[in-house]
Amino acid sequence: MRYLCICMFLALSSCSFVKTERSNTEFNKKLVIQFYESALFQRNTDAIDEYIGEKYIQHNPNVADGKEALRTLIKSMPKRLKSDGPPGEIVRAIAENDLVVLHVRQYGWPGPNGGALVDIFRVEKGKIVEHWDVIQAVPDISKNNNTMF
Repeated sequence: MRYLCICMFLALSSCSFVKTERSNTEFNKKLVIQFYESALFQRNTDAIDEYIGEKYIQHNPNVADGKEALRTLIKSMPKRLKSDGPPGEIVRAIAENDLVVLHVRQYGWPGPNGGALVDIFRVEKGKIVEHWDVIQAVPDISKNNNTMF
């Protein structure tokens, strides 16, 4: 009987852990998508204070660490008119534990055909604290019939 009780406790505990981890992963995914759409697509620099942690580690070699460097980057982006349409779209989002990966189609940047971006964010205590990215211009001609998206 004691063995059965221990097994039931362990089973219930692991279910609770999996549920909590899954809900944290979904929270992180939603948080990063909201940040990306607000700060990077809508150029809302106030979103930085809402979504970015006090310590923000940047792995893009062209951008310094910290909130202010990110704010400066967003402010340096070209102004867009509403008639220009959206600057891009999140094609897919993948999340695992504290990491969220966005595959983004950027219109008109970094080349005339736009770009394919992969942004990776690490979330800690409900804030984005670390970022990596890979950026590739969409070429005029592809050696295959596959898209980048």
